[in-house]
Amino acid sequence: MKIAIISDIHAPCKADNPDIRGDMAEILLLRAINRFNRWIKPDLAIICGDFVDGNDSEIAKIWLGKLQQILGKLTCPYIAVRGNHDPAAEYFYKVFERKDQLDIGGVRFLTFDDKEEPMFCASRTNEQIERFKSARANFAGPIVSVQHVPIVPPGMSDCPYVYTNSEQIIAAMKKYNIFMSVSGHYHKGLGHIQSDGINFITTPAVSVSPFKYMIVEIEGDKVSVTTDDMRLPSELGLVDRHVHTQLAYCSENMDAARILNLYKDLGLAGVVFTEHSGQLYFEDNPFWTGECYKNGLAGLNKKHNRMEQYFDLMKQNNVPKKSIGLEVDFDYAGRAMIKPEDRQRVGFLIGSIHKLAEMWKETIDWGAVKQEYLFRTEEILKSGVSVLAHPFRMFHRNGSRLPVDLYEKVIKLLKQYNTAAEVNFHSQEAEFEFVKLCVESGVRLSLSSDCHNMYELGELWPHLKMLEKAGVSKQDFNKVVL
Repeated sequence: MKIAIISDIHAPCKADNPDIRGDMAEILLLRAINRFNRWIKPDLAIICGDFVDGNDSEIAKIWLGKLQQILGKLTCPYIAVRGNHDPAAEYFYKVFERKDQLDIGGVRFLTFDDKEEPMFCASRTNEQIERFKSARANFAGPIVSVQHVPIVPPGMSDCPYVYTNSEQIIAAMKKYNIFMSVSGHYHKGLGHIQSDGINFITTPAVSVSPFKYMIVEIEGDKVSVTTDDMRLPSELGLVDRHVHTQLAYCSENMDAARILNLYKDLGLAGVVFTEHSGQLYFEDNPFWTGECYKNGLAGLNKKHNRMEQYFDLMKQNNVPKKSIGLEVDFDYAGRAMIKPEDRQRVGFLIGSIHKLAEMWKETIDWGAVKQEYLFRTEEILKSGVSVLAHPFRMFHRNGSRLPVDLYEKVIKLLKQYNTAAEVNFHSQEAEFEFVKLCVESGVRLSLSSDCHNMYELGELWPHLKMLEKAGVSKQDFNKVVL
C-alpha cells in the first residue's frame, strides 16, 4: 500500500504570513498530482486539510471548488480532510465527498472531522473515539486514523497544536490495535514517530518552501516514509533553458511576468525563454499541419509574423539577452526557420524536429524515416544551436518503437558539433538508455522542463532521478549538466 499525503495548501494566499505560499496553490497541487500520476503511482492520496484560507468567505469557497476540480485529475482515489481554515462542514462536504470510512488495498481508513479548540488545537468526542471499536470489529487488517490536527504521544514532539484529549485517543488506538495516524496542520511536520506499535505521521505544509509532500508505504507491519520537495535544491544552480510563453499556440497558462516572479521560489538559478520560431512566424494551422515545413521561411506571410511581439514581451519584462532564446524549427530541407536579423537578437538557441515528412506518408518506410531523421538532426547541429531539444519526441508521438539503433549515431553527431542533448519529460518519458550513453560518452545534458503549463516550470525532479539512476555523482554533476 502506497499513500501520498499533501497538507495545508492554504489557497489562495495568506497576506499576514508571506512564508505561506497559497498564491502558488494551483501550481503546487498540479505539480504534485503530475508526479503522483506519472511516477509515484500511489494507491491512495490524502489531503490533510486547510485546502484554503478564509473559512466561509466567498473567495475561500471559490478556491475550494477549484482545488476539487484539480484533484479530479488524480488517477487514484483520495480522501479530503477538513481543516480549521476550510469552510464549515455543511459547505465543505457539498464540494468533497465525505469518506468517514474507506477500505482500499486491505487497509481501512477512518477520517475524522473533530471539534476545534483554542490555540489551534482539537478534541475528539467519546462517540468518535468509539469508531475505533466498530472499525476493528470483524476486520483484522491495518486501520489508519486520518485527521487534520496531529495525534502524537505526549512528550514526543515540540508541536503545540495537539488534541486536548490525546492520551484518551491514543489509549483507544492501542486497545483496538490502530496501526497508524496521518495528520497535517503543523507546518514543520513531524515525520514518522513510532510508539507502542502505532505509527504517527504528520506531514509538513505543501504551501511552505521547499513545498513538501510525503509518501508512506505499508508492507505488512513495516512502514517506510519519504518526503519529497517540489523546490529544486538551489545549490545545484539549475537553469531551465526550455520555457515557453503565452505566445505559444500550445501554451496552457504560461505568463512570462509570473515566470520571472516565481522561478527563484522553485529553486532555479535562471530561466531561458525559448519560444517556437515556427509558431511565431506562421499561423497555427500551417504549424500544426506541417505545411510550414514544406517551404520554410520562403512561405512566410509577413502579416502573420509575430516575432516582434515576442521581442516586445521580452522587453516589457526586462529580460536580458542571455535569457531570450528560441526553439528553432527546421523545415523538411533542413533549413533553420529563423531570420538572420532575429538570430542576432537572442542569446540562446535550441533546435528541434516536430515532424518528419516520411512519417506522414500513407505507407511508412522506416528506413527512410531514420535517414530523414539523421539528415535533419545533423542540419540542426551544423546550424550552431546549443541544445538538441527532445531528440526522439516524434517517435513517441507517432506511437512507434524508439529507434535505439540511432542512439549512438546521434551521440556521435552531438560530440562532433559540441552540442548538448536535452533531457525532456514534457510529454513523454526521457530515454534512459540514451541519457546513460550521453553520460558515458561525455555529451553534456540540458535538463529542461519544456513547460507549457506553469506547474511544469523548473520541474526537473524526474531529470535528477534519472541522472542518479545513470550513476551521475554530485562531484560530476557540473561536468555532465549544461
